[in-house]
Amino acid sequence: MKRKSIRTKLTVLLFFTSFIPLLIVIALYTVLNCAHAVQDAKTDGSLRNSVIQEHITEHFERNFAVLRTLSLNPMVVHYLEASAADRDPVTVKLLSLTNSILKDDNNMLLTDAGGNQIARSDQYPMVNVSSRKYFQKALEGKEYVSDALVSMANSRLITVFEVPVFDARKNVAGFVQRDYELSALQDFVRSLADSETRVLITDSTGHIIAHSTRMITKEADLDDISGTPFMRDALQGKSGSTDITIRGEHLLVNYSQNALTGWVIITEKPYASIWRRISKDAVLAIVLGGSFLLVLALTASLLSEKATAKIRTISSLAAKAAEGSPDAVSLSEMGDDELCEMAMAINKIRSSRDTYRKDAEVDKLTGLLNKVTLERSCRRQLSTNVAGTFSALLIIDLDHFKRVNDTLGHQTGDALLHDFGEVLRRLFRPGDLVGRFGGDEFVVFLNDLPGKEIAFQKARRILEAAASVLMGVQGFRLSASIGIASSPLHGSDYDTLFAVADRSVYKVKESCRNGICYGEGEVIHQ
Repeated sequence: MKRKSIRTKLTVLLFFTSFIPLLIVIALYTVLNCAHAVQDAKTDGSLRNSVIQEHITEHFERNFAVLRTLSLNPMVVHYLEASAADRDPVTVKLLSLTNSILKDDNNMLLTDAGGNQIARSDQYPMVNVSSRKYFQKALEGKEYVSDALVSMANSRLITVFEVPVFDARKNVAGFVQRDYELSALQDFVRSLADSETRVLITDSTGHIIAHSTRMITKEADLDDISGTPFMRDALQGKSGSTDITIRGEHLLVNYSQNALTGWVIITEKPYASIWRRISKDAVLAIVLGGSFLLVLALTASLLSEKATAKIRTISSLAAKAAEGSPDAVSLSEMGDDELCEMAMAINKIRSSRDTYRKDAEVDKLTGLLNKVTLERSCRRQLSTNVAGTFSALLIIDLDHFKRVNDTLGHQTGDALLHDFGEVLRRLFRPGDLVGRFGGDEFVVFLNDLPGKEIAFQKARRILEAAASVLMGVQGFRLSASIGIASSPLHGSDYDTLFAVADRSVYKVKESCRNGICYGEGEVIHQ
C-alpha cells in the first residue's frame, strides 16, 4: 500500500486551514457589502436631498429679500395709494429692473388690497387674483410662497412669491408679487439626477412639480402622490428613507420637507441598480479569492517542502547510520531547530465612498460666512444671550459698486470684493460673525459689547477701510453705506434687527451714501 508522504499531508493541511477561513471572509464580505451598498445609497439620497433643500431655501430667500426691499420703497407705496392717473411709470420700470438683480425673466407685479393687478413687468393683461389662495394668505400681512398653479395670464406653471406692502398706518396697501416659473427648478432637479437615481419635488399638497426624468409643463402633469405611505410622514415635516414598490419596481426612497415652502424632496434609487453593483463586487471578490488560493497552494507546497527538508535529512542520515556509514555522527550536529508556525494574514478589504460637500459654510469668493451660516449663527447667539447683553448687527452695502463692474469688469469687481472681505476679517475679533450676503452686501454681528460706541468705531473703521481698497485703481474710490441695529434697543431677535439695520442702510443710501445710520437716527457721513 502506497503511503502519502508527510510533505503531501502537510501541504493539504496548510491549504485547507487557510481555504476555510478565506471562504468565511468572502461570505462575510459579501454580506457586509450588501449592507454597505444600501447604506451608501441612503447616504447618497440624503445628500442630494440636502443640496436641493439648500438650493430652494437660498434661491427663494434671495427672491424674498429683493421683494422685501421693493416693498419698502416709497415709490411702490405711493403707486399703490395713488389714483390711476397719478401712477408713476418709473415704478413699473423698477419692477422690470428687479429681474436684472435676480438674473432671470420672471414676471413682477403690483396688486392692490382688492386683488386687482395694477402693474406688471410683462405685457399680459391685468387680472384679479382675489380668489387665489396666495392672495388670501398675504391679506393676513404675511409673506407667502404658493404651491404650483397655472398662471391666469400666460397659462404657465408657476409658484408665486407674495410680500405685503404696508402704508404709513401699517395697514396692507397692496402686494409685491413675483410669478416664478417652475421650469428653472425642473432644470436644477435634472442636473442632480443620474442614470441610477431619480429626483422629484412635490408641493405641499403632494402634487409633483419637478421630475428628473420627465417635464412638468401643464396642470395635467401634476400627478398627486399624497396618498403614498411615506408622503403622509413627509407632508408632516418628517424625513427619512423607506423601501417601497411602485408600479412593480422595488425602490429605496429618501424624503424630506423644505421648511420654507412645505415642499417635499424625494430621491428614488431602484434596488436593481444596487444589486448590480453588489454583483460586480462579488465577482471581483471571487476572482481575487481564486487568485489568492492559487498563490496559497504554491506557498503551501513550498512551506511543506521547507518544513520537511530536515526530516528527510534526518531520515537519510538515520538510514546511513543503520548501514554503518560514518555520516551518522553528524546527527548530533543537527541542533534543536524549531518548525516555525506560519501565520497567514489576509489583507482587509476596505471600500471608500465619495460624499457630497455640506451647504459650504463659507462664501467662495471672500472666504467669509455665507448668508445661511451667518443667519443661523446669529439666531443661535441671540437665543442664548442673557439679559443685559448688548449686541449689534451691521449691514454694509458698498456704494456705486456697479460702476466698478461696468467700468473695470467683473473680474476686477470680484477681486475687490475679496480684498474688502480680507479687510473685514482683520477688523473683527475671531468670535465676531462676518459674512457676505451676496453681491456687494456684507453683514457683521457683534455680540457681548460694552455699548454702542464700539459698533460706531467699527463702522467708521469699515468706511476708512473701504476707501483704501480701491485707492489708485483708475481713480475709483470705494465707499460704503452702513446701517446698525442693536439688541436689546431695537429688538432681541434676528429678523427684527435685520429689518431695522436694512432700513438704516436704505436711509444712508438716500442721504448721499458713505455714512452710518444707527437705528432710526440721523445719518453720520464719513
